[in-house]
Amino acid sequence: MKKLILACGFVVVACAPALADDTYSLVKDTVGNCSAAVTSTHYPGMKIVGDKTYSSIQDANKALDDLKDCAGLVR
Repeated sequence: MKKLILACGFVVVACAPALADDTYSLVKDTVGNCSAAVTSTHYPGMKIVGDKTYSSIQDANKALDDLKDCAGLVR
């Protein structure tokens, strides 16, 4: 029984990042490069560009093409 409980606990811990409901925002670094980043994570030196969030990294990367005033795009 203890092995079963430990195995279930391990599965929950291992799968937790995959089940996270992350959203993505577009950010600009101190040099002027723009990229997509997880909204809930704080990145020193990054400024959020725009007020829209995206449910997938692919959608956020597509939106990078429409940004103006970026020195470069980091994907």
